[in-house]
Amino acid sequence: MRSKTATVSYPDDSIVLVPQINSLDTSSPRPFWSVMIPVYNPPLPYLEETLRCVLDQDAGADQMQIEVIDDASPNGAATEFIRKLAGERVTVHCEPRNLGLARIWNRCIERARGEWVHILHQDDLVFPGFYQSLRSGVQKFPQAGVALCRHAYCDESGHWHRLSILEMPSPGLLQNFVEPLVTAERVQCAAIAVRRSTYEQLGGFNPDLKHALDWEMWIRIASKFPFFYEPKILACWRNHPGATASRQIRSGENIRDIAKAIGIWRKYLPEGEGQRLAEIAANRFSYEGFWMARHLLGQNDFEASLNQLDAALACKSTFRLQLSAAKIRAKVHAKRILKWRQPRLASASP
Repeated sequence: MRSKTATVSYPDDSIVLVPQINSLDTSSPRPFWSVMIPVYNPPLPYLEETLRCVLDQDAGADQMQIEVIDDASPNGAATEFIRKLAGERVTVHCEPRNLGLARIWNRCIERARGEWVHILHQDDLVFPGFYQSLRSGVQKFPQAGVALCRHAYCDESGHWHRLSILEMPSPGLLQNFVEPLVTAERVQCAAIAVRRSTYEQLGGFNPDLKHALDWEMWIRIASKFPFFYEPKILACWRNHPGATASRQIRSGENIRDIAKAIGIWRKYLPEGEGQRLAEIAANRFSYEGFWMARHLLGQNDFEASLNQLDAALACKSTFRLQLSAAKIRAKVHAKRILKWRQPRLASASP
C-alpha cells in the first residue's frame, strides 16, 4: 500500500495524489473502534496516562481494537511496559524502520480493522464518555464521515490553559466546515475519529507535509463529508517541550508547512473558493507567525524568533510585512548585543 497513491477527484476536475488506503473485507466481523496509538520514544508517564484513559473506556475486544504502533524507536518499543500495564489487551506492532509522521499515521489506518479509526497520540488524552458519545452521534447521523468533540489544551502537567471553539451548543452535523477550518484552529487529533471508509475514499495523510498534514486532511474530508460534532469536552491535546509541535515552532517549520498545505488544498477546492480561502489562511498564519516571533523574542529565544519571522513571510509577504519584519530583526540584534555586553560590563565594574 505504501507504494501506491490514490487519485482523488473533485467536482471542478482538480485532483490530489495521496497514499491509497485499501478497503477491508467487510464479510468478517469487525470492531466498531480502532484506537491506534503511534509512538516514538514515548515518555512512559504520558504513555501510561494515554493507555489508561482508553482502557477505562474499553468496550471489549469485539468492539474495540487497541494497538500501539512503534515507529522504530531507537530505544526500542515499550512492549514490556505495555504488557505490565495492559496484559495482552493492547497489541504492539513494531515497524522495522522509521517511517516518519505521515507514514506512521497511514500505517495506523492500514492496520485498523474497525469501522471508525481514532489516531491517539502518545501523550494526549480522552475523557470518560468519548467513545460512547461519538458512537451514539455517528449512529444517529450515519452520513457523517468524521466525528469531532470539543477539546481542551493542556501543559506537560495536565493543566488546562484553553478550550477549542464551541461550534454549536448541542450535538449535530457541521455542514460546510471547510471555511471554519481555514479561519481558526478547531481540531486536534485526540478529538477526532474518522470512518475508515472515508480514508479509503479520500486517501491517507500526505507525506509531503510534516506539520500541517492533519489540517490538510480535515479540509480534504470537510470538502466531501459532514462532521458530526459533540459539544462536550471529551479530549485533551497536550503541549510540552518535547512535543513535535514545540520543535517545529522553534524551527519555523510549522508556518512553512502550513504555506505548503495551503498550496495543496486550494487545488481541490472550487477555483474561486480555493483562492478566497487561501488568502484568508495566508493572512491568518502570517499574523500567527509574527505574533510567535514577538513572543519568542520576549523570551530571548532569538534564533526561534527569526525562524518564525522568516516562515511568516514565506506564508505572505507584502511591503508592510517586510517593514514589520525589519523592525523585529533590529530588536533581535539589539537584544543580542545587549546580552553579549552585560557580562563584560559586570566584569569591568570595580
